[in-house]
Amino acid sequence: MQPPVGGPPPASFPSPASPPPYGYRPPPPPAARPIGLWVLLSLLFGTVMGGSCATCAQLARGQNEEVFGGGGERVGVVELIGPIMDGDEVVRNLRDFAERDDLQAIVVRIDSPGGAVAPSQEIYQAMRFAAQKKPVVASMGSTAASGGFWASLGADWVFAQPGSITGSIGVIIQTPDLRGIASLLRFEMRTFKSGPLKDMGNPLREMTPADEALFMSLINDIYDQFVTLTAERRHLPMERVKELADGRIMTGRAAKEADLIDELGGLHDAALKAVAMAKAKKAQAEGLTTTTSTSSLKEPTLVYPKKPTPGLLQLLEGAASSGIKSGVRAAVESVREQENRGVELR
Repeated sequence: MQPPVGGPPPASFPSPASPPPYGYRPPPPPAARPIGLWVLLSLLFGTVMGGSCATCAQLARGQNEEVFGGGGERVGVVELIGPIMDGDEVVRNLRDFAERDDLQAIVVRIDSPGGAVAPSQEIYQAMRFAAQKKPVVASMGSTAASGGFWASLGADWVFAQPGSITGSIGVIIQTPDLRGIASLLRFEMRTFKSGPLKDMGNPLREMTPADEALFMSLINDIYDQFVTLTAERRHLPMERVKELADGRIMTGRAAKEADLIDELGGLHDAALKAVAMAKAKKAQAEGLTTTTSTSSLKEPTLVYPKKPTPGLLQLLEGAASSGIKSGVRAAVESVREQENRGVELR
């Protein structure tokens, strides 16, 4: 039955002026959230988004190579930096650049005091492989000695600064003698071996004549390889190389006088020479006899290998680690300040 028009509302729908029915509870007003929480969430969101944007930018840049120069011919630059313990990356970059048609030549920038023999040989071999495709020029930095010099022998032309340290043609093996310390500490090493030379070089026992003979045979073998390769690649008599191969180091200027390098100059001089050699090689292939002077060349464009860029997860982990370390460091420094407020060392 419908109520009459204009009549009172049904009992189940009390009028606004009527008191609320029994048991009715109005909803509570929304709780005010602390301003600090909003600030914290905003900072966290901004940090994550900022890291994501930085990652995207780095990934975009990582798709391109590092390129420097004046817009001339493109020259690949492979760096051999630090002690030579592993030649995999240098070999990989050399072989990659050797196959690229957009690069006219390769410069190997060497700044190494030397290192292990086998990786030095691998780098030398990779340079000779690349030299079959295009000119390879070595540029010595502050140091290119021992294994660094060995690697430079793989180049078609070698540059060094007058003050570069190079040479050190020789081989060395060192083993410590810890018998005195072991005796002081009353420490003994029990060794079980299949043959008398299996533990040669053991620092806790006296070296035998057989040990010394085997060590010297290894040294003489590698030394002979080093000297022979130097004489072959530098076009020097064996007797002359042996005079220089007593382990001595020398400056780039002295190495030039001894014909162990070809020219004095830096990285850009080496790049210009590499371009000139590439043009001369091309002219020779076409049956021409023209030569190109480095002074007439435009500044080369130096192309470095791609370097891997970290992903988002690595960047966030690094940022978190850095923040934690900074916080701990700040806390430690604050404690030290409080403890040593009256004492300062400057």
